[in-house]
Amino acid sequence: MSDLRLLLLCLLAGLLCPLLFTALPLWTPFAGGVVVLALLLRRRPLRPLRALLLFCCGLSWSLFWHHAALDSRLPLALDNQQVTLTGRVDSLPQQTDTGWRFQLRDVRDISQRSLPDMRLHWWGGAPIAAGEIWQLEVRLRRPRGLRNPGTFDYESWLYAQGIGAVGSVKAGQRISAAPALGQWRDRLQERLARPLSELPRGTRLLALLTGDRKALDRSDWDLLQATGTTHLLVISGLHIGMLATAVFALMGLVLRSFPLGWSRPQLWLSAPVALVAAAGYAGLAGMGVPVQRALLMCLLVLLLKLWRRQLPAIELWLAAMVIVTLVNPAAPLRAGYWLSFMAVGLLLLGMGGRLHTGSVWWRWGRAQWIAFIGLWPWLLLWGLPTSAVAMLVNLLAIPWVSLLVVPTALLGAALELLCGLDWLLLLAAHLLNLLLLALAWVAKWDGLLWLPFPGWSAWLLALAGVLALLLPIATLRPLALLCLLPLLLPPQVRPVAGEVRVIVLDVGQGLSVLVQTAGHDLLYDAGARFGSGFDLGEAVVAPALLSFGVRELDLLLLSHADTDHAGGALALARRMPPLRVISGEAERIPAALAADACRMGQEWLWDGVRFRLLQAQDSGDDGNARSCVLQVWAGEHSLLLPGDIGKADEALLLAELAPAELLVAPHHGSRSSSSYALIRRLGPKWVVFSAAYHNPFGHPHPQVVARYRELGSDAIYTGGAGAVSFILRPDRPVVTEWRWRDVARRFWHE
Repeated sequence: MSDLRLLLLCLLAGLLCPLLFTALPLWTPFAGGVVVLALLLRRRPLRPLRALLLFCCGLSWSLFWHHAALDSRLPLALDNQQVTLTGRVDSLPQQTDTGWRFQLRDVRDISQRSLPDMRLHWWGGAPIAAGEIWQLEVRLRRPRGLRNPGTFDYESWLYAQGIGAVGSVKAGQRISAAPALGQWRDRLQERLARPLSELPRGTRLLALLTGDRKALDRSDWDLLQATGTTHLLVISGLHIGMLATAVFALMGLVLRSFPLGWSRPQLWLSAPVALVAAAGYAGLAGMGVPVQRALLMCLLVLLLKLWRRQLPAIELWLAAMVIVTLVNPAAPLRAGYWLSFMAVGLLLLGMGGRLHTGSVWWRWGRAQWIAFIGLWPWLLLWGLPTSAVAMLVNLLAIPWVSLLVVPTALLGAALELLCGLDWLLLLAAHLLNLLLLALAWVAKWDGLLWLPFPGWSAWLLALAGVLALLLPIATLRPLALLCLLPLLLPPQVRPVAGEVRVIVLDVGQGLSVLVQTAGHDLLYDAGARFGSGFDLGEAVVAPALLSFGVRELDLLLLSHADTDHAGGALALARRMPPLRVISGEAERIPAALAADACRMGQEWLWDGVRFRLLQAQDSGDDGNARSCVLQVWAGEHSLLLPGDIGKADEALLLAELAPAELLVAPHHGSRSSSSYALIRRLGPKWVVFSAAYHNPFGHPHPQVVARYRELGSDAIYTGGAGAVSFILRPDRPVVTEWRWRDVARRFWHE
């Protein structure tokens, strides 16, 4: 290994190391170590000391950066407070079904105190444009997200974005319009959207021209995900590199016709123009990690050409990775960082020494095979699906977009902006629409593969297998294929016969509880679906169930039809069709679920575990009162899931209820439920409050919490603990297995 490669790897390892910490140590001791190592190197310039020095440099810088990032978060005193502030709208705001979502920078409160960058949502708010300065009334919160196994880590995403607060806008007033320079992206988009809007779905081309993700609707994103082509409809690193190459070559052709009398005018003039063009296009994309990587590699290649130097491609790749991580040591918390860099690294590994062998189509097919098999473990790591048809689709879709759509779109945009000619722009939109029609046909094959994370040891084994598979050593391939088996057959830990595992998911202000026996899976409620279109059944419940090894639900039991309990059921059923659905308000549940009515006293036995349904009222307009109540017994130890019943309903069911060591509090702990009579009857050792952190309803009510404590129950709050798992055994008391916020904690988590 060359010295430069070793030093880059050590620096990168130091930068990445703090992301493994649950608590952040001080950076000063490591900075002191840098000084000591530098002094030692002056006396004895040994290779191991240089490597250690670079590691300590990366570690101390990363720790310093992370401490500064944590210190810049919203002060605790302002958490869940309404604040008047001013700030500048950053980037393109996103219009949702219910209002506007945007980021605010250069934020100050009325006392001119500086506040962190924040992500805000304005329900029913006025139109907002990038670069505008607004005065806003905002309910602010520190960055916090739902915490469940196998699901998207919103807190990590916010931290990687440099966002120190989130909030909901109550009212606002525009202070000043965006400066002319700040409106260039909006004006460019408006100008290009005019001719494209005349063509059905023509504005989808804006996703490639201006990086506007909202140009694609939900059905478009579902289609792209199903065919493994999401990377094509964004301004990607491939497009940046192609544009830089094209501009560089074009400038070379132009400059050859001008006798400048300089020995190397072509290189020295072409390189800056190509870099400026690539940077402008990257600016439209919002400078995401894949774009940063491509831009940095272009810059390094052009600089080396100017200096008449040459470095191996792997070292350029490592250098780009180090620079991106130096600028933002939290960037590796985003999936795009790893997928982008690993895709390029795997291609360098798998295509090394083979660029001049075989036909063009053979090399292109091998590149797609490398990307397909090589990225599989990384998609699994981030909980993303693998499309079984992705490799075949990308064989044709990538050249279609990169060689036809993007060049035609860029030339068409230039003609439209300079000459007012839109025919080439419309041709690019037609080409894109034709591709999406073909993708819609392919998507009918339903080749999307969702797999649970198999555990770190199995994942590392599979990663080693993938690398061995890509190396040109035929004898390793049978062993490499065996290493991939843990990805397809991940080990799953289930309760033994007679035991029950109960996992209360963190779904904010709602409810979803998985009840597992040795061979059966029951889900009680499926979380909410919001007016903005965000569906917890799809985004949280389904991925969490998959991480627990659930492939099929034996029973989906919906307590009643309120959206915070049944809103996510339809999306969940599309991903994981249940064998049967039962609901307390079957007539209000979507017909596609074919829900049966809850029947008082219905019982069944699974793997030695007894289940019983209860219902205080089976008709009427009060959906809470009609909640289907579930009691589960493992021997003499039991669980009670009461839905949203109130005190009157508790009284009606009191005689039917058996003592329960584990209780999910009725109606999220509202004051209208959890009577003294119910708590005394059940005598729960554990009570779980499924409610959002800082929810507007004040759940659980302090009087209710005090009531449980007075009667000897230990309380757990999903808003604070995240998902929580219990195990019920016939021969011993109920115990907690884990609380996800504690198990998966890193230093940036609240």
